[in-house]
Amino acid sequence: MFTLQRGVSIETQECTRELFYEVSNSPKVARTIRAARAARAAGFTKKYDDLKKSLPGFVFMANFMPNNGKSGNRPTGLWHLQSAAKLTGMIMHDFDHLGEKGLTPHELYARIPEWMKDDKSCSFALLYAGVTPSGDGLRLVTMADVQRGNIADQQQHIARLLNAEYDDSVKNADRLSFAVTKDDIIYINDLIFTYENPEYDSKYGNLYRAGDAGVASRRSKRSNKRSSKSPQLAERQDNKPLGEDNGVAGQPAAEDSSVQELSYNNIPAQTIIDKWIEKKGAPKPGQRHMMLLRLASDLRYICDNDPKLIAKWCRLAPFVLEIEQERGADEIDQACEDMCDKSMLMYTPKNLRVILEETGAEEVKSEESGVKSDLSWYASFWERLKPLLTSPYKEACSLTEDYNKLGAVMAAGGMFCTLMTRCWYEHFNGDRQRMNPQVYIIGMPAAGKSFADRLDSIIMGPMQAADRVGREAEAEYNRKLKERQTSSKELKGSALKKPELMVRYCLSKTSNAVLFHRMRNAHEQVDGEEMHLHLYTFDSELDANTKAQSGGTWIDKHDVELKAFHNERTGVDFSNVDSANGVYEVYYNTVCTGTPLSLQRKINIRNVNDGLCSRIAFFRMVPDGFKMIAKGSRTRNHDLECCLKQWAFRFDSMKGELKVQKLVDHVYSLCEQSAWEAEASGDRVLDFLRKRAVFYATWFTIPRIYGRQWDAYQKTGEVEVDDSDLQFATLMYEAVIYWQDHFFGRMLQESWDNAEQDYKPRKHMSANDAVFAQLKNEFTTQDVIGRLNISKGGACAQLNRWVAQGLCERTAQGRYKKKIGAAAV
Repeated sequence: MFTLQRGVSIETQECTRELFYEVSNSPKVARTIRAARAARAAGFTKKYDDLKKSLPGFVFMANFMPNNGKSGNRPTGLWHLQSAAKLTGMIMHDFDHLGEKGLTPHELYARIPEWMKDDKSCSFALLYAGVTPSGDGLRLVTMADVQRGNIADQQQHIARLLNAEYDDSVKNADRLSFAVTKDDIIYINDLIFTYENPEYDSKYGNLYRAGDAGVASRRSKRSNKRSSKSPQLAERQDNKPLGEDNGVAGQPAAEDSSVQELSYNNIPAQTIIDKWIEKKGAPKPGQRHMMLLRLASDLRYICDNDPKLIAKWCRLAPFVLEIEQERGADEIDQACEDMCDKSMLMYTPKNLRVILEETGAEEVKSEESGVKSDLSWYASFWERLKPLLTSPYKEACSLTEDYNKLGAVMAAGGMFCTLMTRCWYEHFNGDRQRMNPQVYIIGMPAAGKSFADRLDSIIMGPMQAADRVGREAEAEYNRKLKERQTSSKELKGSALKKPELMVRYCLSKTSNAVLFHRMRNAHEQVDGEEMHLHLYTFDSELDANTKAQSGGTWIDKHDVELKAFHNERTGVDFSNVDSANGVYEVYYNTVCTGTPLSLQRKINIRNVNDGLCSRIAFFRMVPDGFKMIAKGSRTRNHDLECCLKQWAFRFDSMKGELKVQKLVDHVYSLCEQSAWEAEASGDRVLDFLRKRAVFYATWFTIPRIYGRQWDAYQKTGEVEVDDSDLQFATLMYEAVIYWQDHFFGRMLQESWDNAEQDYKPRKHMSANDAVFAQLKNEFTTQDVIGRLNISKGGACAQLNRWVAQGLCERTAQGRYKKKIGAAAV
């Protein structure tokens, strides 16, 4: 619930719906606003400010606990004091001076997507929109998305969503929103009068009250001039002038003696910075600031995300010193603070890791020894996954050890999503999206990958049971066909008709003809609409699966796997009478286990760029060498198997739309954040992998949502996406990217670098082009004769060719002038 301030702080009171409309319908408020707008139009700025400040004000973002003011000598009241603020979970957004940008408040309001007005599905739903007292601004109030960060982060997100510049001075939770008339209120949700999110205050309130600049916004006022697409800098909490910590404001800081002592893992900072510049190359004209942001973004991972320490490291780069000399020390400090406000990856970016390895700051490890010696990522993933495990993943994970439970979630998720084949959801691009996971569990021989085989035998029971009728009919048809070939009596019988029944559980060794017959038959009427159902393959030996593609059994399987992720079309047109000619949309999911060597045979430097590596969710098993399995540890748990089978039949019975818009919005924000991160660090691999990881974050989370609320779903047909589901989706998103990068990040980067080198145009300039480039902008026939050392006739012929090519024009007899753009030839 928000509050109303009539005059002084102690008159603040909770604002009810009746009180709010009493103020907005007040004739006095209407007269004051008319007078204020008239004063503003006439250019009387002071009078306008005085009139505006005489209006009642609403405080949306915070309520205040009784206090004695900042100095402690005021009478007890609800004074606006940061240490006494209690965050409500609502965020205010101001967009001012719209007229200068060619907009009106109503035009900007029209940019707000309709789904933001659904407070049940949107985590940052719109609660209020109104014209500001100036008549030239739009004020919004939205719910705070707990996962999106502090007040400034929330404001930045909405500004980017609307593609508009926002007022970054609205950074304090006690910011007033001056009253407006009822006619100026464009939209209001009655939930605003009762809404309060204690979780937001629980997460950010203590930090805000403690004056933490990371939450209370430490952004620079000058960033208000920047585009809303750029990171916004907040005003410093301590109100010190910019540059005060490092020298005179606006002037380069005095050299810090500690700069000479900076190092990482005993490698001097200067060595690492020099290697970074060698890898990236010197910044081109006009790109120094962007290069500074990229450097600061990388240094966060070895400087504890400390902006002051990062700034010291950055100043070791010559181009950064140039920026500092031209623009002042605050340019460097603010750039580093800006990058530290952004979220970080869970792991060191690949490009920085390569630099650290080449400088000796990080030990180069073989692939397997690296996994054995460093279990920090497994531990991190497990610690985050542990409190989020619910049915049905809780049961699926009980078949393996803690650090490998994430792999069990992925494998089981691939199977559950396949069983939910009759379901779809609306993706953030508006398309109807089916769930198409492909999961590879990778580990050394005897590493415990057999848990996936056990999951398959239990969970995919419904599919194999449904296939039994079709397989028996096919076996009977083949038996009778063989009898026809050996019995003259049977040969005289009526013609046999090949059964066209549905079989969806496919084996690795399946012929092309059988595969496409399976695709053609796998469809069903769902709510009056024909839907293709997913085929599915499980293989416990990826090596056998890969070798099957090299023979005649299933040569085109790689093509099918590629097209399955987005349900693209494939087909055949063969003259063979048994061929299943036609065009088919590919609905085909897989779960597979294998060794690192078999994965290398499957995806390698020759085919890594076909995109399959980003279409598969990988997990690498923790090596378990030199240990014995505990006796009796593999005994069957019949209760567990029954429970998993029950979930399998439940998911197999589902059909129709999955209403998970809040989840879809969340994974969109994850992908958006990764795009900013990739752009800032120049990480093309992250930019490549993020685009498909969002699908897996959604797919793996859907079974959790419906499993957690199965009873409610059965009664109402609805489910609610809560914050734990969003945390689970975030974990899945980061894990999918991590393992894709682990296996193929360096391979992708090297292939792109090699391609750029291979296809780089050869720099070549003919002798005539070289002479033309040396000529002045205005030249004569005699100049050409002297340069080319040819006769006048030859020079005239050459000049005619240049004129015909549009490189120059004749201005007078024997005189020529280069055209714009021709000087670089």
